[in-house]
Amino acid sequence: MMVPVSDKAAIFDVDRTLIGVPTERLFFGFLIWRKKIAWRQATRYFQQLIGNWEDRYTNKSYLQGLAVREVDSLADDCYRSLIRPRLSPKGLTCLKDHRRQRHRIVVLTGSLECLMAPLQRDLDADWLIATKLETAGECYTGRISGAHPRGKHKLELLQDLARRNGIDLSVSTAYADHSSDLPLLLHIGRPVVVNPSFRLLVLARQRRWPICRF
Repeated sequence: MMVPVSDKAAIFDVDRTLIGVPTERLFFGFLIWRKKIAWRQATRYFQQLIGNWEDRYTNKSYLQGLAVREVDSLADDCYRSLIRPRLSPKGLTCLKDHRRQRHRIVVLTGSLECLMAPLQRDLDADWLIATKLETAGECYTGRISGAHPRGKHKLELLQDLARRNGIDLSVSTAYADHSSDLPLLLHIGRPVVVNPSFRLLVLARQRRWPICRF
C-alpha cells in the first residue's frame, strides 16, 4: 500500500544554513576566475552597489549581456566544484531525516535559481524558491524577475507555494540563519535557527526556539 505524502514540509535556507558561505559570492568569484567578468567590470559593479546600497540584493548587472545557456552551464560547474563540497554534513543528515518522515522538502533561498537548481536535484527537493533572473532573447539583462526571496517576500513566496500544493505551514519546520528570516520564522509551526546571526540568536533564546549548528 502506498504511504500518503505528508502535508508537512521542511523548509531549508541555503546560505549560512546548509552551507557556511554566500553561494552567489562564490559564483561571482568563479566567473572572475573563468574570465567571464573582467576586473574592471567587477570594480564597476562594486561601485554601483556602494552608490545604491538598497539595491544590493536585486542588482545582478554583472550578468548583463551574458548568454543564458553559458551562465547556466557555468553555474552548474560552480555548484559541482565550489558549493557541493561545502554542504554541511549535519544539514544534509537533517534534511534526510525529514525525507524519511515523508515531509516535503523546500529549498528557499535568495541565491540565484540557476545556481541552486543543481542543489535541488542533488537533494531531491520537491520545490526550489530562489531568485529568478530576467532574460531578453537568449541573454540575461542584469535584473531579477519577480520578487526577491528575502524578508517578507520570502514568506509570501512560500505561502503561495503552500496554498498551491497543500502544505500546512502550521505543522511544518523551517531552518534559517538571519534576522531577515523573521517573517518566515514567525509564521511557521516549528522554527529552527541555524548558525544564527547575533540578533536572531537573541530572539531565538527569548522565544525558546531550537538553536543548532550545521
